[in-house]
Amino acid sequence: MTMESEKLVIELNFRNEIIDERNEAEPFNSRKMFDLLPETVVDKRTLQLVEIHDLFRAMDHTRTHVGSAHLFHSLTNPSESIELIHAKQDSYCELESNARLQDIIAEFLETFSSGEDHLFKFLNAHMQALVPYNDFNEAMTSLEFMLEAAEIPQPETAYLDSMFKSILSFRNSNTASLISGPRYRTPQGIKAAEEKKPWLRLRFRPTRLTIGAFIPAIPSIMFAFAGLFGLMNQAVAFTGFVLTCWLSIFGIIYASVIKPIFDFETAILPIRNRLIESNGFASAIEAVAAIDELLSFVTYSKTVPHPTVVPEFGTSPNHYFSAHDLRNPTRSVNDPSFVGNDLELDQVKATFITGPNSGGKTTICKTVLQCQILGQIGAPIPASYARMSLADKITYQAPSFDTLIDDEGRFGTELKVTRDIFYSTTPQSLVILDEIAEGTTTHEKMNLSVEIMNGFYTIGNNTLLVTHSHELVEQFLKQDKGQYLQVEFIDDTPTHRLAKGISTESHALRVAKKIGFSPEEIRNHLRTKGYLPNQG
Repeated sequence: MTMESEKLVIELNFRNEIIDERNEAEPFNSRKMFDLLPETVVDKRTLQLVEIHDLFRAMDHTRTHVGSAHLFHSLTNPSESIELIHAKQDSYCELESNARLQDIIAEFLETFSSGEDHLFKFLNAHMQALVPYNDFNEAMTSLEFMLEAAEIPQPETAYLDSMFKSILSFRNSNTASLISGPRYRTPQGIKAAEEKKPWLRLRFRPTRLTIGAFIPAIPSIMFAFAGLFGLMNQAVAFTGFVLTCWLSIFGIIYASVIKPIFDFETAILPIRNRLIESNGFASAIEAVAAIDELLSFVTYSKTVPHPTVVPEFGTSPNHYFSAHDLRNPTRSVNDPSFVGNDLELDQVKATFITGPNSGGKTTICKTVLQCQILGQIGAPIPASYARMSLADKITYQAPSFDTLIDDEGRFGTELKVTRDIFYSTTPQSLVILDEIAEGTTTHEKMNLSVEIMNGFYTIGNNTLLVTHSHELVEQFLKQDKGQYLQVEFIDDTPTHRLAKGISTESHALRVAKKIGFSPEEIRNHLRTKGYLPNQG
């Protein structure tokens, strides 16, 4: 099975999950598809920590279900091919600069999507056997619109052009002939006109109202007229009328029950199976989804109230990431005042980010990871300039709590995650650690954290460590290893910008006062309750 067929099966399985007992298709839900996808460049824990579903919602301006599924699949499975990334970037730029092509593709996608629910009910065989014709005919109409898409002006870039050629290639196949018809039952199964033999054939008509259903009624009508106009003995005419009425009833039963079930089993399901088993069909559906994804990138770029850019992408022995005016892809969409940051993560190996809570450290780290993912699917990112290299592994560790079944407690729980990240890291990896070695003594935390960070530094990948321990960072400063950034505060207010240096302030007291839990407020509570004597 080809990759396109596998993706189609994933999409079909997903749609199978979200079609309810009334056989009505629901909107695309990324969370239901998440469990169906395998782990790739980004593990699922990292995807959840970087809020992949929020990133998907921000990016998703697709017009079709398959486009939404394709976009989410891309986000959870960033490309490891620099050639594919460059090809998608080129096609994005072509589409972004060609308003006429955008309009033509948008119209095609809207038309295709109008019958998409019927299409997936057909592909998932979720039609009612007694009433299959409407869903079948609507599905075929949707596919006919898909095949007509090949008539649009030929794109200039290879990736977009190849998508339309995939549709063209399927359009010229015998399987595609089953879509537009006519279709015939033969001893070898359901066949298109181009495939059928000139003998021993029966045409399949996807409707209840066929001539065969009315033939039994013809004799009863003739007997009725003969009796009324005296053309036949009335007793004989009446007897013939009654007998042939029973044939008419059989005709009604045939049209309403027997024919639909027979057609469903011998024609509709075989046509569905031929499409599912066709690599050309899977490639054509995948092409529609990929085209929709590209147009979604263009719409996203227009939606963001900040500059967006396609990153300069390259390969390198060690991962690098640089950007100017970098903003979070999800939060900046609806915030024109969102503050951008300049980041230079090239040849530094380790970057230490310090500063008080609520300064934006976590947001900055998630921004880097989200933009790396977007870059590796060929999408624009919110920045005025960006360059990055292909990451073979994208991982993020944030504080978590132990479970009742974990013998090592919080320390062991987090250390296992760090261990797994470390052993899978190569020089081309991007790793972000939000505190490490939590849950033990200060002395042990310090010693172990130094060893861990020295290990990553030796590997030579890009590692960002978010920490409140300025003592830890100062040890690396003494060794002249890495770079040191702190979140900027002015008058106890975060600017959400990064500045060079190591923060030695925790602002813990400021946060405690803000939430009403400062030392003074604790003492006041104890006095109010009578646990401490009132001051004279």
